[in-house]
Amino acid sequence: MITKVLSKLKIGSPKVDLILNRNELTPGSTVSGSFHLHGGWVSQRVNRLECDLVKEQTGRKPEFVEPVTTVLMSKTIEANDKTEVPFHYQLPEELPPTTDSITYRLRTKIVFKDDAKSFDHDEIIVRN
Repeated sequence: MITKVLSKLKIGSPKVDLILNRNELTPGSTVSGSFHLHGGWVSQRVNRLECDLVKEQTGRKPEFVEPVTTVLMSKTIEANDKTEVPFHYQLPEELPPTTDSITYRLRTKIVFKDDAKSFDHDEIIVRN
């Protein structure tokens, strides 16, 4: 009972971690790696895995650039289970390079059956 309550509070709930093969890229190049799903204290049903490209500028709210991928799942992640899902994405050709005031992140989210979410953020550096 207590583990279910803690899971609802995101204590001991499943986590997602996007592991990239490299994080320095040029516009139009392919980002690759894998999503690593780690089970929590109790099994939990995952509905989908989402990843978006987000631009962050100094003094502004993060700006959605485009959706990267949505993986529909109907999978139960067992307690302490580990699962990998391959990841490939081609950056937009017209993406301005990273600067001191502009950065890019891949924002990953897993959505559970009860609409609870777990997030991960991974910075990518865009060079010309």
